[in-house]
Amino acid sequence: MGIEFLTRTRTTIRKHIDRKRVELATPDLFTQQPTDQPRCAMISLKKGAVVKEGDRLIIELSKASITVSSDNNVVGVYEKPSPEVLTNLSNSGGTAGGVVRRVMKLSGKAEVSLC
Repeated sequence: MGIEFLTRTRTTIRKHIDRKRVELATPDLFTQQPTDQPRCAMISLKKGAVVKEGDRLIIELSKASITVSSDNNVVGVYEKPSPEVLTNLSNSGGTAGGVVRRVMKLSGKAEVSLC
């Protein structure tokens, strides 16, 4: 059992590309990317307010600003809303629902999608 015998009998390494995996990853005519995303707003959280991703919030239009509350507790304020958001909120009776998408703990802000 010399080294020559071992080099002749060992299996060789064969590299290949998985063609089906490449075919799945390659975009084509029927690949569709979702284009409709809900409008999101950055709200400033109040100190001590605890929200998690997926929490449902109530967005209310007041005279001065837009407040965001969870149950009966105000958790944040939507600062500088666009005129489109203001008109949509006023047309819907002054309230709307929202879902927390992301929470930025360092900045004290949360991204909320408007329903």
